Amino acid sequence: MRRPPWKRVLLVLALIFIGVMSYRVLGVYRFRSLECDAMPARAFAATYPKNLTVMCFNIEGHATLLKGDEHLEDIAAVIRKYNPDVVGINEAHRGTWQARFGDHVEQLRLLTGYNVVFGRSYTFMRGHFGNAVLTRGDIVSSDVHELPGTGEPRSMLESIIRINGGTIDFYVTHTSAWASLSESTRAEQLKCIQAHVKASTHPYILTGDLNAPPDSDEIKAFLDGNTLKFAGDPEEPTHRVMLQRLDYILADAGWTVRSARVLDEGPSDHRPVFAELTHQ
Repeated sequence: MRRPPWKRVLLVLALIFIGVMSYRVLGVYRFRSLECDAMPARAFAATYPKNLTVMCFNIEGHATLLKGDEHLEDIAAVIRKYNPDVVGINEAHRGTWQARFGDHVEQLRLLTGYNVVFGRSYTFMRGHFGNAVLTRGDIVSSDVHELPGTGEPRSMLESIIRINGGTIDFYVTHTSAWASLSESTRAEQLKCIQAHVKASTHPYILTGDLNAPPDSDEIKAFLDGNTLKFAGDPEEPTHRVMLQRLDYILADAGWTVRSARVLDEGPSDHRPVFAELTHQ
């Protein structure tokens, strides 16, 4: 008995999906955890700028597969509207099939006029996925720190930036997804992130999609274990579907958070977070 045509189509689509996912797991996923490469604490220089505006933005980079350049143009429009000094970007693609083999980092540089740097988390089919920094300041140096944990590789991008008369350490990270299934992996990654920020030589700010709400065990332990302060209202959700706060701007104790809010703007499934920091 022959299958109806619609069943044959579903079977082919299912086989394609299984093939792509299998190739992705075998080609991308890590099955043994890495060691954290954080340095010991170093001498700290209080080179605070008096004022700094910061944005955290998970741009849902894979959405360009269906939306094309319009998606990045809409992302850039939000950045231009609020004109932050520094932006931490998650889910940036460079040459992946999800981005139609385009370069999100270069596109955002051209669309905003900002200086940019990219931090790779993994390479798949010759394309790269990771985090990025956009800034009106000068990028003095940058480094990519691989984070521990199995599954999809994650990293943290560290940049030293001169801006508004000061020098800062700016970190962008994106920890593991999959909710409670990755709780222990995220906890391990957050411990490594904590060790890195504590070794900062300049005033520091951490932005990123931490993939867990503030009341989760791993985020509570992370915030209790270091000097980072929360910018904004933890109850404000950033993910449009899960209605949870997943995206963060966190600053060292020397900063004063003058204002912070979640912006209900942009085409991404994550709302951007915007904060104004000061130092007296």
